[in-house]
Amino acid sequence: MSDTNAANVLAIAPELDGASQASWDLILADVATLITESAWGAKQEMAQRYLAAHKLSMIAKSESGPAVASEKTGDVSTTYAVPGSNADDLDETKYGREYKRLRRCTVAGIMTVRP
Repeated sequence: MSDTNAANVLAIAPELDGASQASWDLILADVATLITESAWGAKQEMAQRYLAAHKLSMIAKSESGPAVASEKTGDVSTTYAVPGSNADDLDETKYGREYKRLRRCTVAGIMTVRP
């Protein structure tokens, strides 16, 4: 099984086409290290793809400035839910949520070995 690549990530997240090459290189290297075939089996590339899309989306989100919690125009006020600092950032993108779903479905998980 091979690692994911930019073309595979862009197939599910075409809006990431404008991400810098440095971001692509860093994120693809990170997910290749974190998500290995020995742990993920046949789902390795798919998990890498969704985690890379999530991480690149989060970079794009941070570059666009902080989230707006509320706004008011005349007498109309709207308040939006803004995740707290303790929120699981994987829930902030559809790609992160899909990665979490894949992670839950993966048989191999973290094992603790006790002496």
